[in-house]
Amino acid sequence: MIAAQPARPAPSVWWIPPGAAALFLGSANPLVHLPLLIVLYPAALYTIGLTAPQPFRRGWCAGLAGATGGLYWISVAVHDYGGFPWPLAVPCAVLLGMYMGLWGGLFAWLIRLLRPLPAWRRCTAAALLWYLGEWTRGWFCTGFPWLTLASGQSPWPVLIQSASVIGAYGLSGLLAGLGCLLAEAVLAAGDPSAPRSPRPFLLSACGLLGLLLLFGAARLYQADREADPGLPLTLSLIQGNVRQDLKWDPAFQRATVDRYLTLSAGAVAAEHPDALIWPETSMPFFFQEGGPLSGSVRAFTRDSGTALLFGGPAYGRRQAAAPALYNRAFFLDARGDDAGHYDKEHLVPFGEYLPPVLDSSLFASLMQGLGGFSPGASLPPLRLMLPDRRGEAMLGALICYEAVFPELARARVAEGAQILVNISNDAWYNRSSAPAQHLYLALLRSVEQERWLARATNTGLTAFADPWGRLCALGDIRDGSGLFIEASLTRTVRARSGRTLYFVLHPWLPSLAFLLFLFILWPLARCWRAQPPNAGPLRGFRRKT
Repeated sequence: MIAAQPARPAPSVWWIPPGAAALFLGSANPLVHLPLLIVLYPAALYTIGLTAPQPFRRGWCAGLAGATGGLYWISVAVHDYGGFPWPLAVPCAVLLGMYMGLWGGLFAWLIRLLRPLPAWRRCTAAALLWYLGEWTRGWFCTGFPWLTLASGQSPWPVLIQSASVIGAYGLSGLLAGLGCLLAEAVLAAGDPSAPRSPRPFLLSACGLLGLLLLFGAARLYQADREADPGLPLTLSLIQGNVRQDLKWDPAFQRATVDRYLTLSAGAVAAEHPDALIWPETSMPFFFQEGGPLSGSVRAFTRDSGTALLFGGPAYGRRQAAAPALYNRAFFLDARGDDAGHYDKEHLVPFGEYLPPVLDSSLFASLMQGLGGFSPGASLPPLRLMLPDRRGEAMLGALICYEAVFPELARARVAEGAQILVNISNDAWYNRSSAPAQHLYLALLRSVEQERWLARATNTGLTAFADPWGRLCALGDIRDGSGLFIEASLTRTVRARSGRTLYFVLHPWLPSLAFLLFLFILWPLARCWRAQPPNAGPLRGFRRKT
């Protein structure tokens, strides 16, 4: 049943700043992180869609401003390591913000098309739209699933537990629906002619938030009460803190290796871990070629009797004669022998490869030590044999930004991974919000798959996340005290073999959401079809009782 809504006065452009501020402050930022505030971003876009004369343009502006502020660290990397002057570096963040803003504009425009629907149907459709939008953004043009509503809640584990059922994108959809209910309450309260009360919408929003909190609290309570059946093992994460502008200088290769060996020796002597984990490209040379540096690493693992996983560049042969360059995670067993490797599958544009039209010497300084990489093939998890016949643990490697893609973590678990290992290098972004945003996105994978996540980084943030998203990190994430320090972090984790409901539902969730969206739109489609040929797309609706 379609109910025509009373005409509302067009709002001013002042809807844009609240939406932009909500996106910025609701994500990790250098000022103050207010997680739940992020629901006001979809609320602002929803209101713009219902009331603004140009919903796409104003929604795009809100997303552009908020995303540009949240992704300011792009300009930091381009300026500090790409050699770009600030007048050229700042527009890089603006350009990415313009892309991110397009999704906000599209959401507001689609809400305008849904305006004839009753408010309850409209809010449900908006939640599904948001889910489908974040899911699409996760793969469109190689994917950029950054600044999601769910990742904004990562500092509060109680709010992210539903990701184990519907995933991070599904949680974002629920949070967007909550914001849209709040927007309906505000619109009803601000329109004296509206024949409805704001109370039902406000109570529904509070009820939805209460259900999320109740589910999260129950899951965390159960996790604390029940014994974890997984096989225990101890891992040590090594944060070397090697400057990015020196990392690939051959003169500093020996110093880099010695730094990691010294930190690792201290961790082995103090904690006796079953395995050591070094960051992405921690060894800035071709380990597979052998030589004194490679020999030092192998000798250490053999003498310490400790397995080692570390990152470095590698090469192989394509079918053609030209060699292929890989971003590789090497794995050595406790005897110093090769025990497997993993080559990064999902490469980062502008970091590990450039689109052909932009493959220019202009980016040469930014691409130091990177660029020209090829994607690796899917490989089985890395098998860690534990001493004293305690068994074995399967490690699923995720290199750098691969940890922000839900499908890659699920693929590791499907292949048999019992622990997720994320090695990364966020030194490009200095003391910005990028490391925290990256960590908050990565820990959602531990909740979705109910796996321990061990995350070793070059300059921070190095951390463990348990299967419920609770962090044990170097330093304080809020003040950045864990950034740019030489340190190690050791924790006893458990190799788990169960699978979450989200693991089972993951392949079907987008299709189910799309079908449900079409079902909600069916009455609207019938009315469109019944209109005369010369009628506009939203004309001809009559109030129905």
